[in-house]
Amino acid sequence: MGVDAENRIGLLCDDDQPVFTTVAERLRDAGHAVQFLDPRAALSTSDIDDLSLLVNKQVFPHVFPALRHARRTGTCLWNDLPATIAFGSRLIGLAALEAVGFRTPPVRFDEPDGEYVAKDYFIWNSDPELNGDGDFYQELIPTEPVDYKYYAVHDGSRVQTAGRRVTSKLYGPKRFLSRAQDRPGLTSRLRHLVERADLRGVGVDFVKDDQDRFWAVDINLAAGYRNTGLESALYESIVASLPARC
Repeated sequence: MGVDAENRIGLLCDDDQPVFTTVAERLRDAGHAVQFLDPRAALSTSDIDDLSLLVNKQVFPHVFPALRHARRTGTCLWNDLPATIAFGSRLIGLAALEAVGFRTPPVRFDEPDGEYVAKDYFIWNSDPELNGDGDFYQELIPTEPVDYKYYAVHDGSRVQTAGRRVTSKLYGPKRFLSRAQDRPGLTSRLRHLVERADLRGVGVDFVKDDQDRFWAVDINLAAGYRNTGLESALYESIVASLPARC
């Protein structure tokens, strides 16, 4: 199948990311031209002027001017630009999670007396740290050292979701444990978040306390979707975001 000049897709993502390399191959097999763009490098306007779609999976502040240029000049973006910028702030992200009904740990700007999680204001500065120094703090929710990660992808017609259990990075390297069961109370709010913020893809991290309550602790637009089985949904989502639909 020949490549249509209107279907040139840039993936703002590491070129060895396993899920998106699989998705990229499916896109190429369907006749689209696909290139990976280094999310940590400066992105010039010339890098995106010939693109019909920029999949803004992983974003750092230095690419904001190029993303704004894309929006002004008609290059479609996969995730909504204002949401992409806003959710770089952890405090805004927590507020958005609360707004759709998730339970979140209280925020404070002095260190709690017991164990706590320290976080920087912006997601690109550093990962949360147990009992460390940060811009703000949240008391540690008493739980086993396991995170529940739920992902959502809008495939153009509906929002598909998947969950997984992983070891918490607060205690060491993250390891996949198992698929997480579907929890309608969480996934319905997650779908609402996707629709309300005009997103195509997002991940939310949860912890479960000793009363089986789930607390939303982070939102992630740079989700990797490993072990979720959402490759087909991501492919359909990207195709649905091409110029005829964006």
